Amino acid sequence: MFHMRRMILATAILGLLGAVGVSSSVVAQETNDVAAQAQKEALDTWHKSLKQTPPPTEGCFHTTYPSIIWEKEACVPVAAHRVVLPPRFAKPAKHIQAESAPVAADTVGDGDDYNATTSSLTNSATGSFPSVKGVTAKGNYTLQLNTTIGSSSACNATYGYSSCSTWEQFIYGTTGEDVSGTPPQAYIQNWIFLSDDDYSSIGCPNGWGSYDPQDACYEDSAAVNTANVALANLGNVKLSGSASTKGNDTVIFTYGTTAKSVSQSGRTVSIGSIWKQSEFNVVGNGGGSGLSFNKGSSLTVNIQVADGTTTAPKCAGPANGGTTGETNNLTLGKCTAKAGTAAKGTTAATNPSIQFTESN
Repeated sequence: MFHMRRMILATAILGLLGAVGVSSSVVAQETNDVAAQAQKEALDTWHKSLKQTPPPTEGCFHTTYPSIIWEKEACVPVAAHRVVLPPRFAKPAKHIQAESAPVAADTVGDGDDYNATTSSLTNSATGSFPSVKGVTAKGNYTLQLNTTIGSSSACNATYGYSSCSTWEQFIYGTTGEDVSGTPPQAYIQNWIFLSDDDYSSIGCPNGWGSYDPQDACYEDSAAVNTANVALANLGNVKLSGSASTKGNDTVIFTYGTTAKSVSQSGRTVSIGSIWKQSEFNVVGNGGGSGLSFNKGSSLTVNIQVADGTTTAPKCAGPANGGTTGETNNLTLGKCTAKAGTAAKGTTAATNPSIQFTESN
């Protein structure tokens, strides 16, 4: 039905333009524009369907448009260098400054960013770049969809700490120079920030890594190998994350017509019990690193959220609005929030969202 409507519209354009004697090149361009818009809307609908039907079990999966049937694939470990750090304000550092602090020239990240704050608990969020202009820079980077940092039920019930804060990151990371040949990956990174007493007396859960500057512990989900996406092609990418206190947490990375996903137990840090803030951006490739865009780069960033309502989220930030420790050298523009809409007739529902620009 969707494609039929587009075909009818394209035919009408051809007839109308032909009737008034418009050149064939203009007719062709109008037809191509309609086809491109039809493809974009079809892929958007497909992506929403994938979020609504996530993989039924933990593990790694893939699918290709227009299928929404997830097929199992082999999981791989996260590349050892990809420790994606929190901002310095997540918990007062024991030391003056982390050794990997970003350079002063970077203006987005290390806490300074926008996030979409919902009044109800966030169930899922999707980050995308509706517009990418003037980008010629190359380099390794991460796409990060980051949640609230706060106290969840996992602190005591799962790990037995007297108190803690938890944080979850849904990540796509490209290959780093120190692990040449490692494919880009999608995965989830989990964090626990402990009290000084618990960090010194109990320590991190078995198998978790330690981040001493902030008395923190981190642990990765399994990872799935993905396509290597150039910065200039970010407009063809979507990164989504979903969380459930009774089911699984899932990251979905889509590039064009291919989707990859990884699911872990929602009890890992129980982020579904506290998630109300969603940050999404493109920043350095872990370790508190920065990402440098060429002069004249401009990105539009969109974050759609699902919290069971159509209420517009709040554009929170940019001061202390983000939860990543990585950065980029762009300058944030104005952020606007938009309410969602309910489905009506043949018109699909839309999720609430925020949108902002960043450029240099």
